[in-house]
Order: sequence, then structure tokens, then C-alpha cells
Amino acid sequence: MKFSFLVTLCFLLIGQFANAQRLLDPKGMNYVITAKPNNIIYRDTLYSGRKQFEGLFYRTMDPQLIKLLEKHQSNKVAGQILGFVGTIGTIIGIRKLSGDNADKGLGWALIGGGLATSLTGGYLTLMGQKNMQMAVNLFNQKHRPSAALGIGVAGNAAGLVYKF
Repeated sequence: MKFSFLVTLCFLLIGQFANAQRLLDPKGMNYVITAKPNNIIYRDTLYSGRKQFEGLFYRTMDPQLIKLLEKHQSNKVAGQILGFVGTIGTIIGIRKLSGDNADKGLGWALIGGGLATSLTGGYLTLMGQKNMQMAVNLFNQKHRPSAALGIGVAGNAAGLVYKF
């Protein structure tokens, strides 16, 4: 009884500090990490997929942004391929281990290699998401609209200009 009370209390405390919704910046670019596909929300438009990301980043002609986008894409593709190969290797290893084969060593090797390959694929996928988040942060730093206030004088008139 005491243990279940403590576990319930822990879950309640964790739930208290967890946020179910993410605040989106209306003036900047927002990267929304999902399983597939990744999404960017920018100026009330949803961009998803490589083609739309390229259209968004290549028009800035910023080599840093383009490099981060390409790193994201290569890490994502390599991570997905390694995850698939690792899963297949693990399944074949389990089949070898559970069958009537006398080759149990190969089964264990395939299971270990498959799990290691799957973990490497997951790591590469996370690094790709990190690169995309860095690209979005860099884009927001360089291309974020900012408010400006200025005083203009022309001929015989003066004016106050507020640019937002």
C-alpha cells in the first residue's frame, strides 16, 4: 500500500511539471519534431519534407543554413537505413537462436550486431534532428523580423517611422 502510494505520488509530481503543448513563436520559424515527417511552421505555413525544406532554406542563399539542412538530411537517411538493417538483423538472430540450428553463436552475434546497428541509427536520427533545430535557430537569429523606430526628415517635413 505504501509503495503504490509513493509511485502514484511520483507520477502526479512528474505530470505536474510536464508540458503537453509547445509554445510556437508567431514571428519566427518553429521546428516540430515528429516521427515522420519532420515539420517546420513558418508564417502560418506548414512545411514538411525535404523538397519544401529546401525551398525554404535555399532561397536565403545562406551557406550555413544549407549545410545544416544537408547534414540533417544525410543523418536522417543513414539513421533510417541503419535502423531498418538493425531490426532485420535482430529478427534473423532471434530466428537462428530459437530454431533447431546448432549455430547459436551466429544468432547471438546477429542479435548483438542488430541492436548495435539500431542504436547507431537512432543516434544518427537524433543528430539529424539536432542539426535541423540548429538551422531553425540560426534562421531565426538572422532573418527574424524586428521592430524599428526611426525619425525621418525630408525637405520641410519631419516624420516618425515605425517598422514592424
